[in-house]
Amino acid sequence: MREAVSHRASKLPSLVTLANLACGICALILCMDAVAIGADMSAFDGDNLHPIKAAAWLLVLATFLDAMDGKLARLTRNTSTLGAQLDSLADAVAFGVVPGMLVRSTALLFGPLLGITPHPRILWVAPIVFTCCAVLRLARFNVENSGESSRKGVKFFTGLPTPAAAGLPVAMVLFTFGVADSNFLFSLSDEATLRVQAFLLGILPFTLLALGALMVTRVPYPHLASWLTRNRSPFQATAEFVLVGGLLLIEPEAALLLVGAAFVLVPLLAVLPRTLGAHLASEQSEG
Repeated sequence: MREAVSHRASKLPSLVTLANLACGICALILCMDAVAIGADMSAFDGDNLHPIKAAAWLLVLATFLDAMDGKLARLTRNTSTLGAQLDSLADAVAFGVVPGMLVRSTALLFGPLLGITPHPRILWVAPIVFTCCAVLRLARFNVENSGESSRKGVKFFTGLPTPAAAGLPVAMVLFTFGVADSNFLFSLSDEATLRVQAFLLGILPFTLLALGALMVTRVPYPHLASWLTRNRSPFQATAEFVLVGGLLLIEPEAALLLVGAAFVLVPLLAVLPRTLGAHLASEQSEG
């Protein structure tokens, strides 16, 4: 009986990984369907679940599943090379290919409605660059974290993790919908809402390019699960939980954007002073 349960549990991490992949494929199909059916301003109505919005939420679910599969593999002691490769292939689709298509579809559909249409070349180049950088990032991770280190898990990543890179544009797309909802926490005028939406839509392709570059840098980024369970005072842990948890319940789109932007920017801002200081010191020593 115990062996049968163990055998079934051994399949669970791979099934979760495949569920992550399925979410990515479904999101990709929804993006294609959205472009085919078109859109108007009623798509931003909170009562409507536009295919683009549904695709973005599927990628949020994929991110959660991606965080779960590795944890399940270590809990059930079923880490394997096959599981690691399967995880990377699923991530390449869900977090490498689909976010670029989501951004491109969003820009093509809603750009004309908001009075801003990114140049066609940037809508080709940005998704391609993002996907190529994501695949390079995943390949480098597999090479540098093979063997025992992959079974133990890692606390820091070299370069922006692919799911985090995908999470920021997804959060920006969701916020574009959320800010237009009549139940949005911070009530804005119609003109202000359109400005926020146009701004987010205008910077989305360039955000993809910047995130692609961050994925292939050597900037250290924390493992999200390790960061969430890091040592800190009970007061700080409680305050963070109340603030983020409360915002997620009240305004999930705003919370996702805030967390996504913080995860991308804070480690980068922490590294920049040290990098600039080392560069200046080397110039002074050479001079």
